[in-house]
Amino acid sequence: MRQHLQPAIDHYHALIERDLTAAEDQFAQLQTLQHERRALFGGRPMANSLRPTFVTEAMYADVQDTVYLIRQAILRIASTFFNDEALLREELGMEPWEIELAAIPTPVMHFAANARLDAFLTERSFKFVEFNGESPAGMAYADELAQMYQELSLFQTFTERYPVRFVSPLEHAIQAFIRTYHDEFGGQKLHPTFAIVDRLADVPTTHEFDLIKAYLESLGYGCEVVDPRALECHDGWIVANGKKIDILYRRLLMNEFYEIREECRSYEEGYRAQKTCYLNTFRAKLVHKKAIFSFLTDEKYTQVLDAPQRLAIQRHIPWTRRLRPQTTEFRGLTIDLVDFVRSNQRHFVIKPNDAYGGSGVTLGFAATPAAWDDAIEEGLKAGHVIQETVDIHREPFLMKTSSGWEMVPSIIDLDPYLNGPLMGGCLTRISGSDLANVTAGGGTLPMFILRNTYYASS
Repeated sequence: MRQHLQPAIDHYHALIERDLTAAEDQFAQLQTLQHERRALFGGRPMANSLRPTFVTEAMYADVQDTVYLIRQAILRIASTFFNDEALLREELGMEPWEIELAAIPTPVMHFAANARLDAFLTERSFKFVEFNGESPAGMAYADELAQMYQELSLFQTFTERYPVRFVSPLEHAIQAFIRTYHDEFGGQKLHPTFAIVDRLADVPTTHEFDLIKAYLESLGYGCEVVDPRALECHDGWIVANGKKIDILYRRLLMNEFYEIREECRSYEEGYRAQKTCYLNTFRAKLVHKKAIFSFLTDEKYTQVLDAPQRLAIQRHIPWTRRLRPQTTEFRGLTIDLVDFVRSNQRHFVIKPNDAYGGSGVTLGFAATPAAWDDAIEEGLKAGHVIQETVDIHREPFLMKTSSGWEMVPSIIDLDPYLNGPLMGGCLTRISGSDLANVTAGGGTLPMFILRNTYYASS
């Protein structure tokens, strides 16, 4: 799959190596642009490679088709099984307060108007390891970084031989929000006013909020960036900084809301009134839990799926279960789950059911036996998930290091965004370690699609 990219990658690296002094100037320009345009995670630039990531048109189409099938599988499983509250608690790991909030009526049908499936590239394909269904970040960063790379003379020289296109995740997401507001929520405003809501003092991604606000305002939409504790609710409408809000873009995770629930009653009151359109809704929690992949890899639930959906799961979803005492099936074997994962640690990863940024993840192949036993015990208490290890591909990136320019073998995170049934662009992250999350030190890069040769000649 990736072999079709190699000539383009080799050419990009050759352009860097042709004049390393110029490459250093280009890299310095990229770093300066990130600071000037606030494409920063906290105070750290997002991109650490002079080369972005690439896919072919065929690869992008394959990801699109796969994402559609997996999304349809999730919806079918949810419609069949998610009315069982006991199942939501035991198998999905939903807390009572999460079930309570998810049950609040809303006219928005989608579990997530904007979501993201996070995958690692393997040698021949890709494997999704989690579904960020609640509030995926990175869309504006990807857009801003794509513009920066296209300003680099090195990149411009590359595209003379290899024309590319870029799919904007931010553009697709905002279009999806407007469609959802009009088509599902019944919103009447031609140019609705947005509020981006998160705990502003606590998150390193506030720069992205400013980028989104600037983008919305360039399209003629009003936008406020606000802490949930500063919101007001007047006659059921959310009011932010004195302005009535039509669409509340919810970057505040539900777990974080629950911690400060008593301090932001207007936020909850506005959701219950359903005059302001909250995107995503609280129902997104149902598909955000990492245990959703347990439903996708357990025959008890996948029997309701059609053959293409089951095949997409088989190829692209690693075996996953809630970590608890149980007898289950693994590759045709009936196993005692806890004993089996204790004895086969190099084949598995333990991760929290509801966390982000790689926090709390234990990689069996990298842990000592004692650390693995500790992770199992903690996971049993906290309701973590166990997931089969993905055989991750490492791709060399010619990068500026403290020792000079070196080929750095890096894992690539390929994370397509979903907006309802449609895929709209990807976030890609690279890392020299085993975790690509930005919070774990990974770098974010824009992803460009290499156009087919007949496009270049037309």
